Amino acid sequence: MLQTFPVQDLRRISARLHDEFSGLSHRSVERCVSDTWQCVEHLGITVTPHLVERVAREHLEAMVNSVPPSQALRATPRRSGTTLFTGHRAVPRPG
Repeated sequence: MLQTFPVQDLRRISARLHDEFSGLSHRSVERCVSDTWQCVEHLGITVTPHLVERVAREHLEAMVNSVPPSQALRATPRRSGTTLFTGHRAVPRPG
């Protein structure tokens, strides 16, 4: 059974998280909190403001930390040698 949103809880959670993630727009934080509440509800888990805040905080941290690689790193030419994941020698690209 779906619950209705306790608007005051959503606003308090959004306000706290926006203070913590001030680099993101207020709308982005509100959307994240609302989506988190709906996802938890959809999964059939008992929704609590504490749970929603914790999950939304993790998602917002991921958004902030997902910075694309810098241009300098992408421009660095690849060297032949062993690769980090396989331990095998990399085949140099033709060219």
